[in-house]
Amino acid sequence: MSPRARTAAQAVVTAAALALTGCVAADPEPVASAPAPDVTSWRPSVTPTTASPAPSPTPTSASASPPASTPAPASAPAPSRAPAPGKIDQRDADAVSAAVLTTMWRIDTTTDSDQRDAVLRAAGWLSPAYLADLRAGSQVGTDAAWTGWAAHHARTEPSLIAGRDQRQPDTATHADRQWRLTVTPIGADGWRGRPLTMTVFVALQRDRRSAPWRVVAVTLR
Repeated sequence: MSPRARTAAQAVVTAAALALTGCVAADPEPVASAPAPDVTSWRPSVTPTTASPAPSPTPTSASASPPASTPAPASAPAPSRAPAPGKIDQRDADAVSAAVLTTMWRIDTTTDSDQRDAVLRAAGWLSPAYLADLRAGSQVGTDAAWTGWAAHHARTEPSLIAGRDQRQPDTATHADRQWRLTVTPIGADGWRGRPLTMTVFVALQRDRRSAPWRVVAVTLR
């Protein structure tokens, strides 16, 4: 892999943590105000604001409980919210790049050990070399920012708007996409973080026109 490609790959994980650090440092609970988050590098970032959690269902009568002879079901793990690669058109660069960003930034502190868990859920859309670089990168999402999210059992909700800047036309084997990404952390306790907005660039490649697109770099500016 070229030095340039390796640098771009490492930027995805490394920069995400920096952005995350800037966000939470900007809003240590229960501080009332905070400076704008630092998003010059790429790592999942967040910051706090307000929402109400969904109420937990409770049985209203004895009939709502399982029969005494039936063992109580084990609590089911939270389902993965990463769409399967086969569920989108992998020959559509817009669809692939959007799926990668949505997956990488949809974080759940109740089930993820750090941000790398979310990043690696996008593995099905990444080139083998890029995926290897991400796996070899340093651990992310375990600093003060992650601690702040985890205290609220927070999950993040990403949303995307296509960028309008001019870019090089797609070729049969290379495409670039720009997105305006907004990430909002939402706590299970009613806490809602201030949305973090950033511009993200995604580079995609494939071997031939009929092959599926694979992401080879994600960078933040």
